[in-house]
Amino acid sequence: MTIATDVAETMDREALVQAILNLENDVEDQVTDPALAFDLAGHIKVHVDELVALGAGPGSGKLKRKKTKKARPPKGPIPRLEALPPVDQARWIFMERYIPLERHEDILGLKLPSEVFAEYQKSFDRFITDLLLLPRTIQAVEKNAIPALQKQFATCVLVFRAPELIHNDEAVPVSVESLRDAFPSYFYKRKKKANWFEAHDFYREPIKAPRWVLCDTEHMNCTLRRPERKLAGYARDWGLPEDCGLQKNLVEDLYDRILVGEALEEDLFARTVNSLTTTGYRTRKKGAQRLAFAVQKVHKVTIHGKVGVPHWKAKRRHWPGVYPSLAFHES
Repeated sequence: MTIATDVAETMDREALVQAILNLENDVEDQVTDPALAFDLAGHIKVHVDELVALGAGPGSGKLKRKKTKKARPPKGPIPRLEALPPVDQARWIFMERYIPLERHEDILGLKLPSEVFAEYQKSFDRFITDLLLLPRTIQAVEKNAIPALQKQFATCVLVFRAPELIHNDEAVPVSVESLRDAFPSYFYKRKKKANWFEAHDFYREPIKAPRWVLCDTEHMNCTLRRPERKLAGYARDWGLPEDCGLQKNLVEDLYDRILVGEALEEDLFARTVNSLTTTGYRTRKKGAQRLAFAVQKVHKVTIHGKVGVPHWKAKRRHWPGVYPSLAFHES
């Protein structure tokens, strides 16, 4: 009798987990079991309450999320995509999510020398050209199926990862520290006592080199598979070598969130997700390797660390996930 009860409870848990996974991944699946529906409602109620509070206005004490802008193509008749320069190709494909290099300059406070700007813009042109030659995109380009390309890239943003930003009229390397200093609204108010991560080297480690990347704003759930396997599959889906699917380190994760948030006035990466990064650290010289990860529920970002992957728990309902990005091999 006890064994039968245990098996039934295990099956109930498995069904509940599957229902939550379906919900998380936008898979339409009607829950017909009343008991299961009740359990599922209990798990998501906290998030429903959070959304209700967000819409309650200034008196609620919560930050009200800005309405998502409806993506619209540029005005005018649909052109022949192959005849357009890369900048205009990007405008038609990414629409409101296209962030030109000039906008990156504005956000970071930079004024790039003309030769440096030209170099970065040329790199952008190559990136767009390579992007439209992928097996996944080339047929749509040849057919001039711009709406199909817009749909393919609907969750993606092109980001230029600059190595510097301006803070207090001074050029400083882009790091977790400088991002906190230059964009304080994305972080919680500093305490008198330093945060735990300020004592570690990764806090001041800069972005290594300037580059364009294609960032996906949808995370990949890593509950059952390691990020490496997820990213390898992501790259293969685009017809690229597995090492072109990149996992972000902590400073790249924060930079992408802030840059996109400032440019589009939307927190596109805000989810109940433990965003896994490649950044590791140790609390003791011979201690276990810990991983740093970021969480952004609404607007503000918090930084956490843990040994191993932080899995979903009833008391802390965040999925372990990775926000993938794509980059081409430098020629």
